[in-house]
Amino acid sequence: MVWSNYKSKIKKALDMFEFDEEILTILKDSIKNNQKIFVAGNGGSAAIASHYVCDLSKGANKDWSQNFNRYKAICLSNNVGYLTAISNDKHYNDVFKQQLINLASKNDILILISSSGNSPNVIEALKFAKEKGMITIGVCGFDGGKLKELADYTAHINHESYEVCEDIHSIFGHFLAVYLREQS
Repeated sequence: MVWSNYKSKIKKALDMFEFDEEILTILKDSIKNNQKIFVAGNGGSAAIASHYVCDLSKGANKDWSQNFNRYKAICLSNNVGYLTAISNDKHYNDVFKQQLINLASKNDILILISSSGNSPNVIEALKFAKEKGMITIGVCGFDGGKLKELADYTAHINHESYEVCEDIHSIFGHFLAVYLREQS
């Protein structure tokens, strides 16, 4: 593939990307509502989840170094020791759910990122979060899978390329940080 073809795919994908506008208000209000924001994904989506947390924790806050009333964001994909312990002693499908059992409270927010929308550990975390009374946001690609079907709110790019989906999910994360910073 040549660069111009890939760039064209991204431009078309951006025009196809849709998200529930309520996501913006939910995230913006999470500070005053004292809600934690958990983010998780696998593979490339794990890296995107980590990036979302960095941007929510720092980049989404105006006057970051002087502002101590910040977004409380936690990446469930980053704790390698705990992830591998859960995988070894229980099952990889439980790696996010088990962390939520330890850390999450009712009304907290869970952002799950999955290009396919069908990752078993993402769906297990989603089901637990809903039972717990958390707000769930699915960031997905392809046809959206179970994640789009079951999440309270979604951000979706209907595209069949992992790379393109992940690019759009990254752009959405940057948009969220800029939007939230401008709103503070």
